[in-house]
Amino acid sequence: MGQFTFEEINPICCYIADTKEETAARMTAALPFMEPEIKELAERTLEKLNELTEEEFTALSFEPAEE
Repeated sequence: MGQFTFEEINPICCYIADTKEETAARMTAALPFMEPEIKELAERTLEKLNELTEEEFTALSFEPAEE
């Protein structure tokens, strides 16, 4: 499992759902509406997210970064 960067955690938090599959589906659905730089980050995040098993995803705690 690859580690998520600080920047990759925020999109996960924006689209988080009960399951990895739902989270990935929400993020994928939003891709056409993202600016190119954000879209690139989201696609990279999705690649890492898809490498996780459902159990690994459930075991992780995603907290948004504070400004």
